[in-house]
Amino acid sequence: MFTLNDGYDFDRGDVTGHAYLTHEQFRRMSAAVFRCNGRAKTMKSLNSDRLYIVTQGEGTFYIGKNNFDVHKDDIVIVPRNTTYSYAGTMTCFLVHSPAFDKTKEVQLEK
Repeated sequence: MFTLNDGYDFDRGDVTGHAYLTHEQFRRMSAAVFRCNGRAKTMKSLNSDRLYIVTQGEGTFYIGKNNFDVHKDDIVIVPRNTTYSYAGTMTCFLVHSPAFDKTKEVQLEK
């Protein structure tokens, strides 16, 4: 079991939240909850497939050359090595598999 005390808060401008655990704690999977108020920078993970569950609000995911409008209770899967971003006013629960590893993240815009 992991609680809010097991992770750390993060602030990336338009995206703020809390990571529940890190790859040092459990290498096969990690999780976070975050709030998007605007647009996330375009990125891709060299390491993790990602599963997003929209728990509140709505927005748009930009995955590769496709755009998907999302609403509460929608699920989005982003495969590793896939360029993506998202925008809107929404809260999401995120699962990385294997666990998030900052050294294997590629940010494609500054």
